[in-house]
Amino acid sequence: MSASYSSIIRGSIFLLLSLPTLAQGQTHFLEQRAEEDYRHLKDSTSLTWQDALKYIALDRQKSAYLSIGGTFRPRYEHFTNNRWVKDNNETYYSQRLAFHADLHIGPKLRFFGELQHGYKTDGEGFLQTDNLDIHQAFLEIRSSTDNNNNDFTLRFGRQEMKLGVGRLVDLRVGPNVRRAFDMARAAFSNEQLQMDVFYGKEAEINLDAFDNHFTLFTEGAETPRIWGVYSQFPVQNNNEVNHTVELYYLGFQSDFSAYSDVVGEETRHSIGARSFGSLNRKFIYNTEFIYQFGDLAGSTVSAFNFETDWKYVINFENWRPTAGLKLDWSSGDSEAGDSRLNSFNPIFVNPATYSLAAVNTPVNLLSFHPSLLLFPTKKWLINIEYAFFYRTNKSDGFYSPPRIQSRRAEGISDRHIGDVFGLFLQYTHDPHLAFDIRSSYFLPATYIEESGASEPIFQFALTGTLRF
Repeated sequence: MSASYSSIIRGSIFLLLSLPTLAQGQTHFLEQRAEEDYRHLKDSTSLTWQDALKYIALDRQKSAYLSIGGTFRPRYEHFTNNRWVKDNNETYYSQRLAFHADLHIGPKLRFFGELQHGYKTDGEGFLQTDNLDIHQAFLEIRSSTDNNNNDFTLRFGRQEMKLGVGRLVDLRVGPNVRRAFDMARAAFSNEQLQMDVFYGKEAEINLDAFDNHFTLFTEGAETPRIWGVYSQFPVQNNNEVNHTVELYYLGFQSDFSAYSDVVGEETRHSIGARSFGSLNRKFIYNTEFIYQFGDLAGSTVSAFNFETDWKYVINFENWRPTAGLKLDWSSGDSEAGDSRLNSFNPIFVNPATYSLAAVNTPVNLLSFHPSLLLFPTKKWLINIEYAFFYRTNKSDGFYSPPRIQSRRAEGISDRHIGDVFGLFLQYTHDPHLAFDIRSSYFLPATYIEESGASEPIFQFALTGTLRF
């Protein structure tokens, strides 16, 4: 599917926030399970058995409690002409299993742990297979919020992190093996400001059981480093306008990176600003700009990314049709051999940003995405999208996730990569059970036809999600 699945979810979340009648009865499960908060169950006298698992009191005062949960995600998937290669067809079953326990000792101390398993029927797959490992394990110390609105949190250990809508740091929810970081993180929040300060390394992924070692203090570890500060604050908030701004700095260091004509050690800095919100409940918007600078093997880095995403609710009756239009513009290298690198680095973007087919990633990419979002009932969501993909600079090539140049420029002057039709259907039975169908058809254009294999790609996936 051509659309970013995160954009689909983001758009539907905006709608749910904007449409209170639709939001009623929605799940309390979050995309990041470690961020769920069940303190409100402390004094409940009639809990369902599912809620009883979320607040297991460990003392008479109920100040210490345990919360347990998990996720099972089975998926059936098919590709025709994968990577545009004729008869390169794949059909397989995959699954993700996760189980977590969340221990709270009073209002200030917490330990969260999560196990993860990934499996794919046709053998080992990149980011698809991991027999069993510790996906998250962190200690959290929190300041008391009894007498004021300020909340300060220190978190240390292996943990997931998503910044904003995931333009630079996302959860990697498409593949079986989700992304985590070995990290130290401090967060501050009140009614006017939320701020994160962090330093860490991406957790390594190995295939056997319990072999994804903690590498934050390991010299010579090959996993990339990340550090930075991320802030969010409301600018205006009333009945008609809901507007929020994010400002951030992100540092990235990798021992090996490869782009059009530069290969080697990379240190890159990203400065970004994001503005998002809604107007009169009907107009939903998100705009983000990122500028990058640094060094890669002696070449000076200067790159950018710009994304703007608009959605308009046509009416609130009869399926709540919502029209959308998104522009995504990522810089590419402007000239080979000039000791400057202009290719944007999406760093820790979700490989499924532009569909589970994971064909392209936002490097040297200009794309337009008109879409239509529908809610036939409170349980059904339908998103239809068509996307146009172009190279930003003709002297740079084409990149696949996470940031691998899969086709070089080859002197081809045409920038048109191809067009994609995408379809996404989601059925949410209840907070615990959901199903979705994702399908895309990628029709290659001149650049793909002149640079190698160029058969149309068809992708289909049926996914179930069971949470407790």
